[in-house]
Amino acid sequence: MPLCGNSSRSTPFSRGKPLQRKVVVCGDGACGKTSLLNVFTRGFFSQVYEPTVFENYVHDIFVDEQQVELSLWDTAGQEEFDRLRSLSYAETHVVMICFSAWVDNPVSLENVESKWLDEILEYCPGVKLVLVALKCDLRDDSSVKDRLQRHGAHSVQYEEGLAVARRIRASRYLGTPPFFLPSPQLIPLSECSSKHNRGVSEVFYEAARVSLATRPKASGEGCTVM
Repeated sequence: MPLCGNSSRSTPFSRGKPLQRKVVVCGDGACGKTSLLNVFTRGFFSQVYEPTVFENYVHDIFVDEQQVELSLWDTAGQEEFDRLRSLSYAETHVVMICFSAWVDNPVSLENVESKWLDEILEYCPGVKLVLVALKCDLRDDSSVKDRLQRHGAHSVQYEEGLAVARRIRASRYLGTPPFFLPSPQLIPLSECSSKHNRGVSEVFYEAARVSLATRPKASGEGCTVM
């Protein structure tokens, strides 16, 4: 299990001084947040679930000819870490809310609105949001489909996530395929599979673009926890 406060840094680019942007990744426990971050920063997908308390990654990317140093904050989704997690929101440019598209965590999409949005509005009002559906590869798994049908259940569909993205006014929508450019009227949603490294990079590149469009506040950029 990662030690609290452990960090990972990947710096593929060195020229110029990068703009620093902070992205907090939140969502229910076991929805796939840590796998998403591990695949993006380390190229590694673990088959074993280990709950995260707190972890920080630093990863440099180029977005629209601008070098960006992303500070990526992985947070614990369990209730016992609510107070600790609240401290992560300070000076944040973008919050990435994750949910599981599979039925293994049927309330994770509901909690986007009933739990996570309220928490973000309390500790980081006005911050830009990116909604991310994880474990989307399981929608296409025939054995999973058969098992769900036998129990009268179904995975979270793309349209269900999109409806939530509209209601919370999320700021990015990759669509299918991910290079589709939305019209100004479409509220964005990002979907991906960490296991197959599908859409992972797009999620963070779009989050970086959102962060670059964030205007600094008079007292400094990002959010402040009081």
